Amino acid sequence: DSSYRYLLSEFHGIKKNSKTNTKNSKWGVMRKAVHANGLVRKLQQMSKKKKMLSKYDYPSKYAPPEWYELSTPNQIKLADRLSWENLMKWDFDIFEVSELCNGKPLLFVGWAILSSPHAQCVMEQTVAALTVESSSCFFAESEKKAGYDFLKTYNIEPKCMNEFLCAVESRYHNNSYHNNIHAADVLQTTHIFLEGMDAKYLGCADKNSSFASSPAMTLQMFSLLVSAAVHDVDHPGLNNTFQCNSFSQMALTYNDKSVLENYHASVAFKMVLGTAGNKDWNIFKNMDPNDLARSKKLITEAILGTDLGTHFDQTDAVKQLVSPRTNQTGEEQTEDDKKHDIDNTAEDKDYKLAISYSWTIMTFLMHMADISNLAKRQSLSIQWTDRILDEFFQQGDKEREMGLPISPLCDRNTTSRPDSQMGFINYIIRPSFELLQEHMPYMDTIVLPVLESNYQFWQTELEQ
Repeated sequence: DSSYRYLLSEFHGIKKNSKTNTKNSKWGVMRKAVHANGLVRKLQQMSKKKKMLSKYDYPSKYAPPEWYELSTPNQIKLADRLSWENLMKWDFDIFEVSELCNGKPLLFVGWAILSSPHAQCVMEQTVAALTVESSSCFFAESEKKAGYDFLKTYNIEPKCMNEFLCAVESRYHNNSYHNNIHAADVLQTTHIFLEGMDAKYLGCADKNSSFASSPAMTLQMFSLLVSAAVHDVDHPGLNNTFQCNSFSQMALTYNDKSVLENYHASVAFKMVLGTAGNKDWNIFKNMDPNDLARSKKLITEAILGTDLGTHFDQTDAVKQLVSPRTNQTGEEQTEDDKKHDIDNTAEDKDYKLAISYSWTIMTFLMHMADISNLAKRQSLSIQWTDRILDEFFQQGDKEREMGLPISPLCDRNTTSRPDSQMGFINYIIRPSFELLQEHMPYMDTIVLPVLESNYQFWQTELEQ
Protein backbone atom coordinates (compact mmCIF):
# COMPACT_ATOMS: atom_id res chain seq x y z
CA ASP A 1 0.00 0.00 0.00
CA SER A 2 2.77 2.44 0.89
CA SER A 3 4.43 2.07 -2.52
CA TYR A 4 1.35 2.81 -4.61
CA ARG A 5 0.29 5.64 -2.27
CA TYR A 6 3.72 7.21 -2.76
CA LEU A 7 3.59 6.80 -6.54
CA LEU A 8 0.11 8.25 -6.73
CA SER A 9 0.72 11.22 -4.48
CA GLU A 10 4.10 12.16 -5.90
CA PHE A 11 3.48 11.66 -9.63
CA HIS A 12 -0.28 12.19 -10.07
CA GLY A 13 -0.97 14.89 -7.49
CA ILE A 14 -3.73 12.93 -5.78
CA LYS A 15 -4.03 10.90 -2.63
CA LYS A 16 -5.67 7.60 -1.96
CA ASN A 17 -9.33 7.84 -1.13
CA SER A 18 -9.87 5.74 1.98
CA LYS A 19 -13.44 5.03 0.96
CA THR A 20 -12.42 3.57 -2.38
CA ASN A 21 -12.47 -0.19 -2.71
CA THR A 22 -8.88 -1.36 -2.16
CA LYS A 23 -8.96 -3.87 -4.99
CA ASN A 24 -10.31 -1.40 -7.55
CA SER A 25 -7.96 1.32 -6.31
CA LYS A 26 -4.92 -0.88 -6.76
CA TRP A 27 -5.93 -1.75 -10.31
CA GLY A 28 -6.51 1.92 -11.07
CA VAL A 29 -3.08 2.83 -9.75
CA MET A 30 -1.48 0.07 -11.79
CA ARG A 31 -3.14 1.35 -14.94
CA LYS A 32 -1.92 4.86 -14.21
CA ALA A 33 1.57 3.60 -13.43
CA VAL A 34 1.71 1.76 -16.74
CA HIS A 35 0.55 4.93 -18.48
CA ALA A 36 3.18 6.96 -16.66
CA ASN A 37 5.83 4.44 -17.60
CA GLY A 38 4.86 4.71 -21.26
CA LEU A 39 5.04 8.49 -21.01
CA VAL A 40 8.52 8.35 -19.54
CA ARG A 41 9.69 5.93 -22.22
CA LYS A 42 8.46 8.24 -24.96
CA LEU A 43 10.22 11.22 -23.38
CA GLN A 44 13.41 9.18 -23.19
CA GLN A 45 13.19 8.28 -26.86
CA MET A 46 12.68 11.92 -27.80
CA SER A 47 15.65 13.01 -25.70
CA LYS A 48 17.89 10.55 -27.52
CA LYS A 49 17.48 12.66 -30.64
CA LYS A 50 19.21 15.51 -28.82
CA LYS A 51 22.27 13.65 -27.60
CA MET A 52 24.85 11.15 -28.79
CA LEU A 53 23.82 7.52 -28.47
CA SER A 54 25.82 5.26 -26.20
CA LYS A 55 26.95 1.85 -27.35
CA TYR A 56 25.11 0.41 -24.39
CA ASP A 57 21.78 1.29 -26.00
CA TYR A 58 22.22 -1.84 -28.10
CA PRO A 59 24.12 -4.33 -25.97
CA SER A 60 23.43 -7.14 -28.43
CA LYS A 61 24.53 -5.02 -31.39
CA TYR A 62 28.11 -3.97 -30.77
CA ALA A 63 29.55 -1.32 -33.07
CA PRO A 64 32.87 0.52 -33.17
CA PRO A 65 32.92 3.30 -30.55
CA GLU A 66 33.84 5.57 -33.47
CA TRP A 67 30.35 5.01 -34.88
CA TYR A 68 28.77 6.65 -31.85
CA GLU A 69 31.22 9.56 -32.01
CA LEU A 70 29.90 10.62 -35.42
CA SER A 71 27.41 13.46 -35.75
CA THR A 72 23.79 12.51 -36.35
CA PRO A 73 23.82 13.75 -39.99
CA ASN A 74 26.98 11.74 -40.68
CA GLN A 75 25.52 8.62 -39.10
CA ILE A 76 22.45 8.91 -41.31
CA LYS A 77 24.50 9.46 -44.49
CA LEU A 78 27.00 6.73 -43.65
CA ALA A 79 24.27 4.19 -42.92
CA ASP A 80 22.97 4.86 -46.42
CA ARG A 81 26.37 4.70 -48.12
CA LEU A 82 27.29 1.47 -46.32
CA SER A 83 24.00 -0.32 -46.95
CA TRP A 84 24.38 -3.67 -48.68
CA GLU A 85 22.88 -2.29 -51.89
CA ASN A 86 25.14 0.77 -52.08
CA LEU A 87 28.27 -1.20 -51.23
CA MET A 88 27.79 -2.99 -54.55
CA LYS A 89 27.73 0.18 -56.67
CA TRP A 90 30.61 0.73 -59.08
CA ASP A 91 30.46 4.51 -58.54
CA PHE A 92 30.87 4.14 -54.76
CA ASP A 93 32.67 7.27 -53.51
CA ILE A 94 35.32 6.15 -51.02
CA PHE A 95 36.56 9.73 -50.55
CA GLU A 96 33.12 10.87 -49.40
CA VAL A 97 32.90 7.91 -47.02
CA SER A 98 36.32 8.80 -45.59
CA GLU A 99 35.11 12.32 -44.84
CA LEU A 100 31.85 11.11 -43.30
CA CYS A 101 33.64 8.75 -40.90
CA ASN A 102 36.34 11.18 -39.78
CA GLY A 103 39.16 9.62 -41.80
CA LYS A 104 38.62 5.98 -40.84
CA PRO A 105 37.27 4.42 -44.05
CA LEU A 106 38.91 1.02 -43.58
CA LEU A 107 37.30 0.58 -40.18
CA PHE A 108 33.84 1.46 -41.43
CA VAL A 109 33.93 -0.19 -44.86
CA GLY A 110 35.54 -3.24 -43.27
CA TRP A 111 32.86 -3.31 -40.58
CA ALA A 112 30.10 -2.98 -43.17
CA ILE A 113 31.45 -5.82 -45.33
CA LEU A 114 33.21 -8.27 -43.02
CA SER A 115 30.60 -7.86 -40.25
CA SER A 116 27.58 -7.90 -42.55
CA PRO A 117 24.67 -8.15 -41.93
CA HIS A 118 25.35 -7.32 -38.26
CA ALA A 119 26.78 -3.91 -39.16
CA GLN A 120 23.83 -2.89 -41.35
CA CYS A 121 21.38 -3.88 -38.60
CA VAL A 122 23.19 -1.70 -36.04
CA MET A 123 23.35 1.28 -38.39
CA GLU A 124 19.69 0.97 -39.32
CA GLN A 125 18.64 0.72 -35.69
CA THR A 126 20.72 3.74 -34.73
CA VAL A 127 19.28 5.85 -37.52
CA ALA A 128 15.75 4.66 -36.73
CA ALA A 129 16.15 5.66 -33.08
CA LEU A 130 17.35 9.09 -34.15
CA THR A 131 14.63 9.77 -36.69
CA VAL A 132 11.52 7.91 -35.45
CA GLU A 133 9.80 8.46 -32.12
CA SER A 134 8.13 5.09 -31.96
CA SER A 135 9.98 2.07 -30.62
CA SER A 136 8.62 0.12 -33.60
CA CYS A 137 11.69 1.25 -35.52
CA PHE A 138 13.75 -1.59 -34.07
CA PHE A 139 14.21 -4.59 -36.33
CA ALA A 140 13.55 -8.12 -35.25
CA GLU A 141 16.63 -10.19 -34.52
CA SER A 142 15.28 -12.92 -36.73
CA GLU A 143 14.84 -10.68 -39.76
CA LYS A 144 16.93 -12.07 -42.60
CA LYS A 145 19.31 -9.56 -44.13
CA ALA A 146 21.79 -9.82 -46.97
CA GLY A 147 25.42 -10.24 -45.97
CA TYR A 148 28.30 -12.68 -45.60
CA ASP A 149 27.56 -13.64 -41.99
CA PHE A 150 31.24 -14.36 -41.32
CA LEU A 151 30.88 -13.49 -37.63
CA LYS A 152 28.49 -16.39 -37.14
CA THR A 153 30.29 -18.79 -39.47
CA TYR A 154 33.69 -18.38 -37.79
CA ASN A 155 32.47 -17.47 -34.31
CA ILE A 156 34.05 -14.01 -34.42
CA GLU A 157 32.97 -11.57 -31.73
CA PRO A 158 31.86 -8.25 -33.27
CA LYS A 159 34.22 -6.36 -30.98
CA CYS A 160 37.15 -8.56 -32.05
CA MET A 161 36.51 -7.83 -35.73
CA ASN A 162 36.34 -4.11 -35.04
CA GLU A 163 39.50 -4.18 -32.96
CA PHE A 164 41.24 -6.03 -35.79
CA LEU A 165 40.16 -3.41 -38.35
CA CYS A 166 41.26 -0.57 -36.04
CA ALA A 167 44.65 -2.18 -35.54
CA VAL A 168 45.13 -2.72 -39.28
CA GLU A 169 44.06 0.81 -40.19
CA SER A 170 46.40 2.35 -37.62
CA ARG A 171 49.30 0.63 -39.40
CA TYR A 172 48.61 2.27 -42.75
CA HIS A 173 50.85 5.29 -43.29
CA ASN A 174 49.76 8.73 -44.43
CA ASN A 175 51.04 8.12 -47.96
CA SER A 176 49.53 9.93 -50.92
CA TYR A 177 48.26 6.68 -52.44
CA HIS A 178 49.08 3.56 -50.42
CA ASN A 179 47.01 4.47 -47.39
CA ASN A 180 43.86 3.46 -45.54
CA ILE A 181 41.59 5.01 -48.19
CA HIS A 182 43.18 2.83 -50.87
CA ALA A 183 42.82 -0.26 -48.65
CA ALA A 184 39.12 0.49 -48.09
CA ASP A 185 38.63 1.09 -51.81
CA VAL A 186 40.23 -2.24 -52.74
CA LEU A 187 38.10 -4.02 -50.13
CA GLN A 188 34.89 -2.49 -51.47
CA THR A 189 35.84 -3.15 -55.11
CA THR A 190 36.71 -6.77 -54.32
CA HIS A 191 33.30 -7.07 -52.66
CA ILE A 192 31.65 -5.74 -55.85
CA PHE A 193 33.44 -8.36 -57.93
CA LEU A 194 32.50 -11.22 -55.61
CA GLU A 195 28.84 -10.24 -55.50
CA GLY A 196 28.72 -9.30 -59.18
CA MET A 197 29.85 -12.74 -60.27
CA ASP A 198 27.85 -14.56 -57.58
CA ALA A 199 31.07 -15.97 -56.15
CA LYS A 200 29.41 -18.57 -53.93
CA TYR A 201 28.57 -20.43 -57.14
CA LEU A 202 31.93 -19.78 -58.77
CA GLY A 203 33.51 -22.99 -59.96
CA CYS A 204 30.17 -24.84 -59.97
CA ALA A 205 28.66 -26.43 -63.05
CA ASP A 206 25.31 -24.99 -61.98
CA LYS A 207 23.59 -23.53 -58.90
CA ASN A 208 22.33 -26.97 -57.89
CA SER A 209 25.88 -28.27 -57.59
CA SER A 210 26.90 -29.79 -54.27
CA PHE A 211 29.86 -27.40 -54.30
CA ALA A 212 27.64 -24.30 -54.34
CA SER A 213 27.96 -22.23 -51.15
CA SER A 214 30.23 -24.92 -49.72
CA PRO A 215 32.40 -24.21 -46.63
CA ALA A 216 35.43 -24.12 -48.91
CA MET A 217 33.87 -21.39 -51.07
CA THR A 218 32.88 -19.40 -47.98
CA LEU A 219 36.41 -19.66 -46.62
CA GLN A 220 37.80 -18.40 -49.92
CA MET A 221 35.54 -15.35 -49.87
CA PHE A 222 36.37 -14.59 -46.22
CA SER A 223 40.09 -14.95 -46.86
CA LEU A 224 39.97 -12.80 -49.98
CA LEU A 225 38.16 -9.93 -48.26
CA VAL A 226 40.50 -10.02 -45.26
CA SER A 227 43.39 -10.00 -47.76
CA ALA A 228 42.00 -6.88 -49.40
CA ALA A 229 41.88 -5.09 -46.05
CA VAL A 230 45.50 -5.89 -45.13
CA HIS A 231 47.13 -6.10 -48.56
CA ASP A 232 49.20 -2.89 -48.19
CA VAL A 233 49.46 -2.64 -44.39
CA ASP A 234 52.55 -0.69 -43.23
CA HIS A 235 53.40 0.31 -46.82
CA PRO A 236 56.35 2.75 -46.72
CA GLY A 237 55.35 4.63 -49.87
CA LEU A 238 58.39 3.33 -51.75
CA ASN A 239 57.84 0.53 -54.26
CA ASN A 240 59.61 -2.79 -54.84
CA THR A 241 62.04 -1.31 -57.35
CA PHE A 242 63.26 1.16 -54.74
CA GLN A 243 63.52 -1.58 -52.10
CA CYS A 244 65.69 -3.74 -54.35
CA ASN A 245 67.89 -0.94 -55.72
CA SER A 246 68.52 0.48 -52.24
CA PHE A 247 69.25 -2.95 -50.70
CA SER A 248 66.66 -2.21 -48.02
CA GLN A 249 66.24 -4.52 -45.05
CA MET A 250 62.94 -5.72 -46.54
CA ALA A 251 64.57 -6.56 -49.87
CA LEU A 252 67.35 -8.44 -48.12
CA THR A 253 64.83 -10.34 -45.98
CA TYR A 254 62.69 -11.43 -48.93
CA ASN A 255 65.51 -11.81 -51.48
CA ASP A 256 64.07 -9.25 -53.91
CA LYS A 257 60.97 -11.39 -54.54
CA SER A 258 57.61 -9.64 -54.10
CA VAL A 259 59.30 -7.69 -51.32
CA LEU A 260 56.46 -5.47 -50.15
CA GLU A 261 53.78 -8.11 -50.67
CA ASN A 262 55.66 -10.60 -48.51
CA TYR A 263 56.17 -7.89 -45.92
CA HIS A 264 52.48 -6.91 -45.80
CA ALA A 265 51.42 -10.53 -45.29
CA SER A 266 53.99 -10.96 -42.54
CA VAL A 267 52.92 -7.79 -40.73
CA ALA A 268 49.26 -8.81 -40.89
CA PHE A 269 49.81 -12.24 -39.35
CA LYS A 270 52.30 -11.06 -36.74
CA MET A 271 49.57 -8.78 -35.44
CA VAL A 272 47.33 -11.66 -34.46
CA LEU A 273 49.39 -14.86 -34.38
CA GLY A 274 52.55 -16.02 -32.66
CA THR A 275 54.12 -14.78 -29.44
CA ALA A 276 53.67 -11.11 -30.39
CA GLY A 277 50.06 -11.54 -31.51
CA ASN A 278 47.26 -9.72 -29.74
CA LYS A 279 44.30 -12.00 -28.94
CA ASP A 280 41.93 -9.02 -28.86
CA TRP A 281 42.55 -8.58 -32.59
CA ASN A 282 42.71 -12.26 -33.49
CA ILE A 283 39.73 -12.88 -35.74
CA PHE A 284 40.99 -16.45 -36.30
CA LYS A 285 41.09 -17.53 -32.63
CA ASN A 286 37.81 -19.49 -32.70
CA MET A 287 38.29 -20.89 -36.18
CA ASP A 288 38.71 -24.59 -36.80
CA PRO A 289 42.50 -25.30 -36.96
CA ASN A 290 42.23 -26.71 -40.47
CA ASP A 291 40.28 -23.66 -41.63
CA LEU A 292 42.86 -21.38 -40.02
CA ALA A 293 45.75 -23.10 -41.78
CA ARG A 294 43.91 -22.94 -45.09
CA SER A 295 42.86 -19.31 -44.60
CA LYS A 296 46.40 -18.23 -43.77
CA LYS A 297 47.64 -19.85 -46.96
CA LEU A 298 44.90 -18.23 -49.04
CA ILE A 299 45.46 -14.77 -47.56
CA THR A 300 49.18 -15.00 -48.23
CA GLU A 301 48.58 -16.08 -51.84
CA ALA A 302 46.09 -13.28 -52.44
CA ILE A 303 48.43 -10.61 -51.08
CA LEU A 304 51.36 -11.94 -53.11
CA GLY A 305 49.06 -11.80 -56.13
CA THR A 306 48.91 -8.00 -55.87
CA ASP A 307 52.53 -7.75 -57.04
CA LEU A 308 52.23 -6.07 -60.44
CA GLY A 309 55.39 -7.90 -61.45
CA THR A 310 53.35 -11.11 -61.60
CA HIS A 311 50.51 -9.58 -63.63
CA PHE A 312 51.15 -11.38 -66.91
CA ASP A 313 51.70 -14.70 -65.17
CA GLN A 314 48.26 -14.27 -63.60
CA THR A 315 46.57 -13.37 -66.88
CA ASP A 316 48.11 -16.46 -68.47
CA ALA A 317 46.76 -18.58 -65.61
CA VAL A 318 43.26 -17.20 -66.09
CA LYS A 319 43.42 -17.79 -69.85
CA GLN A 320 44.33 -21.43 -69.28
CA LEU A 321 41.54 -22.14 -66.81
CA VAL A 322 39.32 -25.10 -67.57
CA SER A 323 35.71 -24.31 -66.81
CA PRO A 324 33.98 -26.69 -64.36
CA ARG A 325 31.33 -27.08 -67.06
CA THR A 326 33.86 -28.87 -69.24
CA ASN A 327 36.11 -31.88 -68.78
CA GLN A 328 39.90 -31.91 -68.79
CA THR A 329 40.08 -31.66 -72.57
CA GLY A 330 37.99 -28.50 -72.56
CA GLU A 331 35.08 -30.23 -74.32
CA GLU A 332 31.54 -30.31 -73.02
CA GLN A 333 30.88 -33.55 -71.16
CA THR A 334 28.46 -35.98 -72.76
CA GLU A 335 25.81 -37.84 -70.81
CA ASP A 336 27.97 -40.98 -70.98
CA ASP A 337 30.92 -39.05 -69.53
CA LYS A 338 28.78 -37.83 -66.65
CA LYS A 339 27.56 -41.37 -65.89
CA HIS A 340 31.14 -42.57 -65.61
CA ASP A 341 32.05 -39.68 -63.28
CA ILE A 342 29.73 -40.56 -60.43
CA ASP A 343 32.28 -42.49 -58.37
CA ASN A 344 33.99 -40.87 -55.39
CA THR A 345 37.29 -40.40 -57.19
CA ALA A 346 35.67 -38.41 -59.98
CA GLU A 347 33.66 -36.36 -57.52
CA ASP A 348 36.79 -35.55 -55.53
CA LYS A 349 38.54 -34.52 -58.74
CA ASP A 350 35.64 -32.27 -59.71
CA TYR A 351 35.63 -30.70 -56.26
CA LYS A 352 39.35 -29.90 -56.46
CA LEU A 353 38.87 -28.49 -59.95
CA ALA A 354 36.05 -26.23 -58.73
CA ILE A 355 38.06 -24.98 -55.75
CA SER A 356 41.17 -24.34 -57.86
CA TYR A 357 39.13 -22.59 -60.54
CA SER A 358 37.32 -20.31 -58.10
CA TRP A 359 40.47 -19.32 -56.20
CA THR A 360 42.42 -18.51 -59.38
CA ILE A 361 39.61 -16.19 -60.45
CA MET A 362 39.22 -14.65 -56.98
CA THR A 363 42.89 -13.79 -56.56
CA PHE A 364 42.94 -12.22 -60.00
CA LEU A 365 39.84 -10.21 -59.09
CA MET A 366 41.55 -8.77 -56.03
CA HIS A 367 44.62 -7.96 -58.09
CA MET A 368 42.36 -6.10 -60.53
CA ALA A 369 40.57 -4.34 -57.68
CA ASP A 370 43.99 -3.11 -56.55
CA ILE A 371 44.64 -1.43 -59.92
CA SER A 372 41.07 -0.58 -60.94
CA ASN A 373 41.27 3.18 -60.39
CA LEU A 374 41.32 4.01 -64.09
CA ALA A 375 38.03 2.15 -64.52
CA LYS A 376 36.23 4.22 -61.87
CA ARG A 377 34.14 7.27 -62.65
CA GLN A 378 36.22 10.22 -63.84
CA SER A 379 36.03 12.38 -60.70
CA LEU A 380 37.35 9.49 -58.60
CA SER A 381 39.84 8.25 -61.18
CA ILE A 382 41.56 11.62 -61.50
CA GLN A 383 42.00 11.87 -57.74
CA TRP A 384 43.66 8.45 -57.69
CA THR A 385 45.90 9.38 -60.63
CA ASP A 386 47.10 12.52 -58.87
CA ARG A 387 47.73 10.58 -55.67
CA ILE A 388 49.76 7.77 -57.25
CA LEU A 389 51.86 10.15 -59.32
CA ASP A 390 52.53 12.32 -56.27
CA GLU A 391 53.77 9.25 -54.38
CA PHE A 392 55.86 8.15 -57.37
CA PHE A 393 57.41 11.61 -57.73
CA GLN A 394 58.33 11.71 -54.05
CA GLN A 395 60.08 8.38 -54.54
CA GLY A 396 61.85 9.72 -57.63
CA ASP A 397 63.09 12.72 -55.65
CA LYS A 398 64.46 10.39 -52.99
CA GLU A 399 66.11 8.17 -55.57
CA ARG A 400 67.79 11.22 -57.11
CA GLU A 401 69.08 12.31 -53.71
CA MET A 402 70.46 8.84 -53.00
CA GLY A 403 72.07 8.50 -56.41
CA LEU A 404 69.85 5.56 -57.34
CA PRO A 405 68.32 4.92 -60.78
CA ILE A 406 65.00 6.75 -60.97
CA SER A 407 62.20 4.18 -61.22
CA PRO A 408 59.70 4.22 -64.12
CA LEU A 409 57.03 6.95 -63.80
CA CYS A 410 58.86 8.43 -60.81
CA ASP A 411 60.69 11.29 -62.54
CA ARG A 412 58.55 14.40 -62.19
CA ASN A 413 60.57 16.12 -64.93
CA THR A 414 59.90 13.56 -67.66
CA THR A 415 56.73 11.64 -66.76
CA SER A 416 53.68 12.61 -68.81
CA ARG A 417 50.47 12.48 -66.81
CA PRO A 418 48.17 11.50 -69.72
CA ASP A 419 50.73 9.21 -71.38
CA SER A 420 51.25 7.25 -68.16
CA GLN A 421 47.54 6.65 -67.76
CA MET A 422 46.85 5.77 -71.39
CA GLY A 423 49.74 3.30 -71.41
CA PHE A 424 48.48 1.60 -68.27
CA ILE A 425 45.01 1.31 -69.79
CA ASN A 426 46.29 -0.06 -73.11
CA TYR A 427 48.69 -2.65 -71.78
CA ILE A 428 47.31 -3.64 -68.37
CA ILE A 429 43.78 -2.55 -67.50
CA ARG A 430 41.76 -2.97 -70.69
CA PRO A 431 43.09 -6.42 -71.67
CA SER A 432 42.56 -7.68 -68.12
CA PHE A 433 38.98 -6.52 -67.81
CA GLU A 434 38.20 -7.88 -71.25
CA LEU A 435 39.60 -11.21 -70.07
CA LEU A 436 37.18 -11.14 -67.14
CA GLN A 437 34.14 -10.62 -69.37
CA GLU A 438 33.67 -14.38 -69.68
CA HIS A 439 33.30 -14.65 -65.91
CA MET A 440 31.61 -11.30 -65.20
CA PRO A 441 29.19 -10.33 -67.99
CA TYR A 442 28.49 -6.89 -66.55
CA MET A 443 32.08 -5.84 -67.30
CA ASP A 444 30.91 -5.05 -70.81
CA THR A 445 28.07 -2.78 -69.68
CA ILE A 446 29.39 -1.16 -66.50
CA VAL A 447 33.19 -1.25 -66.19
CA LEU A 448 34.56 -1.13 -69.74
CA PRO A 449 32.44 1.87 -70.85
CA VAL A 450 33.77 3.90 -67.90
CA LEU A 451 37.31 2.82 -68.75
CA GLU A 452 36.90 3.94 -72.37
CA SER A 453 35.48 7.28 -71.25
CA ASN A 454 38.51 7.84 -69.04
CA TYR A 455 40.83 6.88 -71.89
CA GLN A 456 39.22 9.54 -74.07
CA PHE A 457 39.68 12.07 -71.26
CA TRP A 458 43.42 11.41 -71.07
CA GLN A 459 43.74 11.42 -74.85
CA THR A 460 42.10 14.84 -74.97
CA GLU A 461 44.43 16.13 -72.27
CA LEU A 462 47.42 14.82 -74.21
CA GLU A 463 46.32 16.66 -77.34
CA GLN A 464 45.87 19.97 -75.57
